[in-house]
Amino acid sequence: VDRLIVAPLLAPDEQLRADQASIDIRLGFEFALVSPTVRGSIDEFSEDRFSRLSTDHYRKEYVPLGGSLIIHPHQFILAATLEYIRLPPDLMSYVIGRSTWGRLGLIVATAVGIQPGFAGTLTLELRNLGETPLTLYPGQAIGQLFFHDVRYAPGEGAHVPGIGQYGGSIDLLPRRISSELTRRKIAALTTKNART
Repeated sequence: VDRLIVAPLLAPDEQLRADQASIDIRLGFEFALVSPTVRGSIDEFSEDRFSRLSTDHYRKEYVPLGGSLIIHPHQFILAATLEYIRLPPDLMSYVIGRSTWGRLGLIVATAVGIQPGFAGTLTLELRNLGETPLTLYPGQAIGQLFFHDVRYAPGEGAHVPGIGQYGGSIDLLPRRISSELTRRKIAALTTKNART
């Protein structure tokens, strides 16, 4: 687990250019489209509302190689990367959008940090902030990965941290917002305020 893996690289000469300090990443085949709902807000403290999140708010779509998907103005879509990524315990990464996409109004990732030890495909949060629909194709370069060394305190040594709730998964849909400890504390405060 002590080495970086980014695979597959469809075009190594394009994705690993000598004139850039990043690796290009490409769109995969899995997408989750957000659907408007009339069922109210997403409420993580209402188990019923949060558990219905995947069926009420998202529609999964598989787009094969050669196919395409249109992201309309102000639309929000989740997308998986084509590449599987594994970071060693002394390396972290950022996902950054490509400037050409940004100039067209496409924001590529809103949750950009990838923790040391992560393994899996990345979920990109795509948002078209422009006024023109954009056509997306699986295999198309969509973003870049920048890497940074992680330094540990003397004597601490490198360790493999937990890979988080999305590590190793290819499921695009949200799982939870707060930790269980935070949920319990807020629930206790909510119950206390309801009594007064």
